[in-house]
Amino acid sequence: MMDMSFVYINAQRIISAYSVSQVSESEEHFQGICHHSNQLRTFRKDRLIENLPSYEEAVKVAAIIDASQYLHLFQKPKANLFEVFFTGFKKADKDRLVSLATENKISVRNSVTQNLQVLCCGYNAGPTKVTAARMKGVLILDEEQFLNMVSTGEVPDF
Repeated sequence: MMDMSFVYINAQRIISAYSVSQVSESEEHFQGICHHSNQLRTFRKDRLIENLPSYEEAVKVAAIIDASQYLHLFQKPKANLFEVFFTGFKKADKDRLVSLATENKISVRNSVTQNLQVLCCGYNAGPTKVTAARMKGVLILDEEQFLNMVSTGEVPDF
């Protein structure tokens, strides 16, 4: 896994510089440990403005970019069927999430599969499943992020 420094425009159309380590990626997203917050962050590849050699350079570039040049990036997300696996939830919570996923035409899996796109983790998610999923480029989301993704099509980047 690698480190990255880059300029990114988020869902609120705010341009910022980021530096992340332990980067993993899927077809449409990448994620890594943010050096500023020391938390796992998820980013859409189509909103990456520029990769840079250092965080300091990313900060300089982010300060001079005009967000209006990137409004074309805010299209409705594709209506793809995708796979999700829920882990670390109480049975009632998992059942509720499975129902929500099914209603939204999301395939629910019972393990980290080859084509899995999202691992939704509850309070008791095991590190082995999370590590296996990250090594396959699977997005790791908590319940709130998953619910937001289902309702808006956006992956949050707090």
